[in-house]
Amino acid sequence: MKKSIYLFIFALCVLASSCTMMVKGFAKLLVKNYNDYTSTHISDIQLVDLKGKHQTFGNLYNGKTVYLYVWKDKKLSAEQEKEYLLLKKRFAKYPDVVFANLCVGSDTSANVNRLVDNDSSAEFRRILKINDPAPFIIGKDGAILSYKGPKPEDKIIVDYVICQAMKGEDGTKSAKRFIRGVNGNSQFKSVQLIEWYTYHFGKAPSNKLSMSLSSTN
Repeated sequence: MKKSIYLFIFALCVLASSCTMMVKGFAKLLVKNYNDYTSTHISDIQLVDLKGKHQTFGNLYNGKTVYLYVWKDKKLSAEQEKEYLLLKKRFAKYPDVVFANLCVGSDTSANVNRLVDNDSSAEFRRILKINDPAPFIIGKDGAILSYKGPKPEDKIIVDYVICQAMKGEDGTKSAKRFIRGVNGNSQFKSVQLIEWYTYHFGKAPSNKLSMSLSSTN
């Protein structure tokens, strides 16, 4: 069974309270590694950018929160690409959020950044362990805030984690807060989450939210 198969579905309003607790507990396990390597900064790693020029990550994305999709040889599927484009569209109104792709394998395609294989990237390569394409969220200071974090198809959760990353919060902390903030009827329990959703999506949350969370690679 592929790891990208959805393992957690919030929108199960028929669940009993005890079962809901089990689902939430499982969801927290899925997000517990998002904050791995938060002490690792990648501002100094060298890339070959879209124009073929050598740049440091910090120079390219200084002061930006970066949703960085990383792959080695296997690219996004058509469905993943569709969800990725929709995610980008939802964040178009945030000037300090950037979406970028990074190839760490042999792909020499002109439309992606490529990681230079030198001393600057050695530590980043060591921790990557990439099989399928995986997203990382990089903070404005270059720190890894979400290691193999939420994917574009992780409905609503990925949006919340990116929004909190703009404030410098790591992915595990924000994802767990989000999970705690949803009740057994798939509704937000806090005014803060309702206000966030309304601003971000441009509409009030419905009575039954459709949310999902996939496993990491």
